[in-house]
Amino acid sequence: MSTRPASPEEPPAPDVLIDMLLGNVSDPLLKLPILRAAVELQVWAQIAAGHRTAHEISSAARADPGGMRRLLDALTVMKLLQKEGAVYRLPDWGEHYLLPGRPAYLGDFVLEWLAWEGHGRLAEAIRSGKHPINPDVTRAQAVGHFVPFYAVRALAPRRYVQRYDGYWESLQVEPREGLQVLELACGAGIAALALAQRHPGVRVVLQDWPAMLEIALEVARKLDVEGQVITLPGDMLATDYGEDRFDIARIGFATYFFGADDLAKLFRRLFAALMPGGMLVLDAPLSDDGRCENEEAVLDGPWLYAISAEGDVYSFSDYRGLLEQAGFAGVTQVDEGLVKAVR
Repeated sequence: MSTRPASPEEPPAPDVLIDMLLGNVSDPLLKLPILRAAVELQVWAQIAAGHRTAHEISSAARADPGGMRRLLDALTVMKLLQKEGAVYRLPDWGEHYLLPGRPAYLGDFVLEWLAWEGHGRLAEAIRSGKHPINPDVTRAQAVGHFVPFYAVRALAPRRYVQRYDGYWESLQVEPREGLQVLELACGAGIAALALAQRHPGVRVVLQDWPAMLEIALEVARKLDVEGQVITLPGDMLATDYGEDRFDIARIGFATYFFGADDLAKLFRRLFAALMPGGMLVLDAPLSDDGRCENEEAVLDGPWLYAISAEGDVYSFSDYRGLLEQAGFAGVTQVDEGLVKAVR
């Protein structure tokens, strides 16, 4: 996670919480149930409402005082609360991400991510072949699952833009007048908007579900590139991208939610949408060919099975085969999670 200080107008990043959910957390079997219980009991909301001691918080939450005190102390050592004497306080970043009603409230995301009951049906799903366990995350109805996660980026977009320092250079992309960029399943649109910031002549088309595009447009406004952006709402697999229109198309961390047949069709349509010499960029965890070495990518397999109808783990060889079938040439692996292909 980024350790750079936030700009004065930006709130601190929720690094502690995000690392706990998505990073390599120590003692996960102890910490994650504590986090889930705290969200369910609305601990941070109780503190924000003025209840500061274990007794006051347990009374407001109608909970057992002894259990609440143990929970609050555990949250303190996990850096999710601060404590002075008997008084508990929110960390400086907590008011932005831990209080219901805030645009970047992550509590619902935590509860979905830590829904043990759903995860507990994984064996049944694998045995029967009936999946996804939860609503398919590729459908419009599931966009709410992702909105809080990307709303975090909208609060502090300059911090996240910094993460693309050197990104476009590694792809040998030079920002210039008239450069046409398409970002599919854009989320907050940070990657393409970082390129737009580099040159006022870059034009960006952002594609995603409408709720996500609202976040991306807010990011564009804060980065002062709104005039360089248009949006394309809808299903990534069904949207019309036109022909001979773009210099660059990018799909960031979305291809693994779809099966090979859908990807093959999408790649063919993107081949047509790119101008001759145009580039398709894929950001995705890449498995090794045997799916037995790259832990970070391969461990996504059961999760993708549980949350999507056709999602899977892909290697560079898998992507290269699909891209070449679509007509792309010069398919190369730029780094461990980055692929580019040229029309």
